Amino acid sequence: MKYLGIQQIQSQSIRWLQTGRNFVYPPRCSLCGLAKVCSGTNCGEQIERIAPQIEQACDRCGAPVGPYLDTSQGCSYCKNERFLFSRAIALGKYQGPLRELILKLKLNHGAHLGGELGNLLYYRNQKTFDKLVSDLIIPVPLNWTARLHRSHNPASIIAEALSRRLQAKYSGNILAKRKRTAAQASLTPPNRRKNLRSAFEIRRQKQVVGQKILLVDDVMTTGSTANAVSRVLLDAGAKEINVAVIARAPGFD
Repeated sequence: MKYLGIQQIQSQSIRWLQTGRNFVYPPRCSLCGLAKVCSGTNCGEQIERIAPQIEQACDRCGAPVGPYLDTSQGCSYCKNERFLFSRAIALGKYQGPLRELILKLKLNHGAHLGGELGNLLYYRNQKTFDKLVSDLIIPVPLNWTARLHRSHNPASIIAEALSRRLQAKYSGNILAKRKRTAAQASLTPPNRRKNLRSAFEIRRQKQVVGQKILLVDDVMTTGSTANAVSRVLLDAGAKEINVAVIARAPGFD
């Protein structure tokens, strides 16, 4: 009991110090520079410069497409893919300033960017997210070896931000990546699928049965990772899988 009391005092002291620091030095949004915690709605023209809104995206994979195209059955990027998830939603294209922010997010000192980008992803696609009515939000997991040199999982931070906005349950321990794989960016599309074969596993199957799940990651290129995780979730009894990412990167294979 004495130990618990000390732990509580230490936690309270940390919160007081944080509150005092925020009062003297108000936190600023790393995206638009506004003081205090930015909700994503006030980033205005600065955010349009960082992540121009995709005017029309594929209904299936979220890739930018030309106007007036019927993409209910896919687009040129995904029509030949056997995706197991229902649809993908993205904030913007993986290019320019948005790409630079995502690269910073992956660094140990860039964790704070995940929440801000997650908030913006929500506000850009609020109507779509509301229609999906997600029961459970899950990040794409990292293998434990990746955590030896990385302080955080970018997907987890984005997923937690979406969970707060959508008021949906978040769980970061349902899935696990049980084997270390080669970097997807270094592989051809066919080898990406082979690379992820049997890479993911369910740890808490009962929590996904009958659930509509929103799977979250930072970037989606070919969709191989999202598809591999979706297969595991559906095999475990999930009802439907949708994918949300900060950036969509078609053509970067």
